[in-house]
Amino acid sequence: MWGVSLPALAMLLVALAIMELLWRRIRRSKKSGAPFSGVAFDEFTAFLHGGKRVELDQRVTQSLMREEEQDGAPPRLVDLDRGVVFLNRPDGDSKK
Repeated sequence: MWGVSLPALAMLLVALAIMELLWRRIRRSKKSGAPFSGVAFDEFTAFLHGGKRVELDQRVTQSLMREEEQDGAPPRLVDLDRGVVFLNRPDGDSKK
């Protein structure tokens, strides 16, 4: 009965994490990405706490979104240091 309980599952996850750490050190592998034991701990926590499931879903959504360097403003149209605004005309000329 103890083998199917939550404490046994938690101890199994800890043993898995230790074995994975030792395996990575022996092989000296530098994989990018989450280790298997980390994913297993996250899923175990999500099973026990509903808020963790929302956090994991948010991480997946965030990882799928495209990251852009721009802040959404048109590039170099407002120079706050000099107090100048550049307006683009339809013919392509920039005028102050």
